[in-house]
Amino acid sequence: MAEPRDRMSPMFSFGPIRRDRQSGQASPDPSTQSAQRGQVSGDTPPDRTANAAADLRQWAGASRATLAIAFTDVVSSAALGNKLGDRGMDAVRRTHFAHVEQLVRAHDGFVIKTIGDSVMAGFRAATNALDFALAVHADPGDRRIRVRVGVHVGPVTVEQRDAHGVTVNYASRVAGAPKDAEVWLSSEARTHVAQERAPQHEPLHWQPHGGLVLKGFPGKHILWSVAQA
Repeated sequence: MAEPRDRMSPMFSFGPIRRDRQSGQASPDPSTQSAQRGQVSGDTPPDRTANAAADLRQWAGASRATLAIAFTDVVSSAALGNKLGDRGMDAVRRTHFAHVEQLVRAHDGFVIKTIGDSVMAGFRAATNALDFALAVHADPGDRRIRVRVGVHVGPVTVEQRDAHGVTVNYASRVAGAPKDAEVWLSSEARTHVAQERAPQHEPLHWQPHGGLVLKGFPGKHILWSVAQA
């Protein structure tokens, strides 16, 4: 399906993830320099690996790139927060976010930012995003939570620590479409996955959901839910 275009839709953009850094003059002590680097990216040199130097544009390779964007969202997080209290829910959220970041890295992705209980991540291909989505859906890092995930692919404007544009807007609508803990893809992302024909995706069950209205985008849309056999 062609990329939906709606020049009147509002931009879906939030502030970047805040990451702690130590600043100041470089110390001649190698161990001190190593400790300072480790707070950001360990001993990984500044290259195009996941979250290297927390620079999304460097990872993507350009200020305008085609990426698969995935949004995760914890289902019924408000009810769980009421049950656990602020401190308990904060602990669950930290555990979940740490687990999500590990899975994003494992699938050659980049954690762009967190928004409340959600994570926005970028991937080089829709297949990577799908594999990540299935992994985090199966294991969100804490048995008390369940997550929904939405994936879309298309051109995005890439900044140092953020990405935005119509593709990001649409991906957020895909993630918001399922009512329960499910993995949904846009038709564009589904087409990319079908073209790849990766062996691990052959057992998957796909179900189309047609006639959907997505806020900010004209017309009706078809999205696809996917489940493992």
